Amino acid sequence: MNWEIIGYIGAVCTTFCFLPQIVKTVKTKCLDDFSYAYLSVLGFGVLMWLIYGLAIRNMVIISANIITLLFVLSLIIMKIVYGK
Repeated sequence: MNWEIIGYIGAVCTTFCFLPQIVKTVKTKCLDDFSYAYLSVLGFGVLMWLIYGLAIRNMVIISANIITLLFVLSLIIMKIVYGK
């Protein structure tokens, strides 16, 4: 069995679970239910996974966490912009 495929399936599921929230946020312009602390800790955790993936040269971990980090950063930016 190719375990890397299992990793990619998991990565796609956990990474793209952010898309519905991003779409909803763009439509409603509201991120009141997300705290900066939550988004910051999540972003930091994803960054640590990215660094780990780079260290062990695992493309599943690297690609999933680059995309996830971009999604989390976009939520933080939208919270700042829409929070005004």
